[in-house]
Amino acid sequence: MQFRTIIPAPQYPFHIEETDSVMLVGSCFSDNMGHYFDTHRFDVCSNPFGVLFNPISIDRALRFMLQPDLFDKNRYFYKYRDLWVSFAHHGRFSKESFEDFEANIDENLQQSADFLRKTRYLFITFGTAFCYKFISRDLIVSNCHKIPNHQFDRIRLDVKKIVSQWNSTLALLKETCPEMKVIFTVSPVRHLGDGAHENSLSKSVLLLAIEKLVDNDFTYYFPAYEYLMDDLRDYRFYAKDLCHPNDMAVSYLEEKLAESFFTPETIEHMAEIEKENRFLNHRKFR
Repeated sequence: MQFRTIIPAPQYPFHIEETDSVMLVGSCFSDNMGHYFDTHRFDVCSNPFGVLFNPISIDRALRFMLQPDLFDKNRYFYKYRDLWVSFAHHGRFSKESFEDFEANIDENLQQSADFLRKTRYLFITFGTAFCYKFISRDLIVSNCHKIPNHQFDRIRLDVKKIVSQWNSTLALLKETCPEMKVIFTVSPVRHLGDGAHENSLSKSVLLLAIEKLVDNDFTYYFPAYEYLMDDLRDYRFYAKDLCHPNDMAVSYLEEKLAESFFTPETIEHMAEIEKENRFLNHRKFR
């Protein structure tokens, strides 16, 4: 008898080699996968704007990397209490000194813009269709930076809005980086803070939007969400918060990623790197 749904690893008309440049942008699941590529010594850039959850914020980050001159500091920079924050960035960019804050964001934007132009494979991970609009600026933000809730409107994006925005950005990506392949995923992290039913609706919106975006030979879908929801499908694969995948689940998703995107030669090379990493880590703690 079979007691679980086994989802075969999808195959794609390309393979990622260890010499390829890979960028990952989106939710904290992007950081998980970015760490996987990094520890195996790929040329990788993971979440250059920090963790981003909603499709509009992710799209905007890519737009700024493609066209850095579009980044309007007067619109996105904001001082809250003793900190300068950016509504286009994660809170890890916030600083007390404006000079340090601005310099760090400027440097990061230039570096990520340069990296994007050489990127061969771009992974995009949508986390939630819910987002927050800063009322006084009529601006969808990437992070609320602990500013009081009453200054924001909470909205759920619809499929039409996401597809319209992303079709334009994908066309620009295709024009700027014609050899690039874009791989969409939906984060398996459960956003139960939105509510259980609301989380299901949100993930459905993301899946339907991606379905409309991957109808060409430039964009693809990797079923990370389905692996956790329908294949593993058990709380023993979640962390203590019962929302995030635990290390065992992340390792399983990494295996599936390798099955789909790497050649046997690349997998063998990565196994050798893992041995070297274990040896180096052992020496550090002797």
